[in-house]
Amino acid sequence: METIPAWYWMLVVTALTVMVCLILYYVAMLVKESTRTMVEVRETIGDSRKIIQSSTKIVEDASEIVASVKGTVDEFNNSVVEPVKGIGDTLKGVLSFIRGIVG
Repeated sequence: METIPAWYWMLVVTALTVMVCLILYYVAMLVKESTRTMVEVRETIGDSRKIIQSSTKIVEDASEIVASVKGTVDEFNNSVVEPVKGIGDTLKGVLSFIRGIVG
């Protein structure tokens, strides 16, 4: 029992080799999955850029529509509401005058 048998050392070296191979295999799988994920992320970023550009164009179009509607409302106020207010104010003054005389 003075020496350790050769088969024992062969088992130890084999076990260590298997462990190192498994570690390298898992690292390789991690790199492979990371590469796939990066490709998918790049595609997603490209798609999101297109969506952002489309939404920017939609917002610009909506701003133009809002400005057009605002201009129409202002024009309506100037052409219809203001004269009606003026007529109402005139009638109010006349009615106040008549109430002052009558009452």
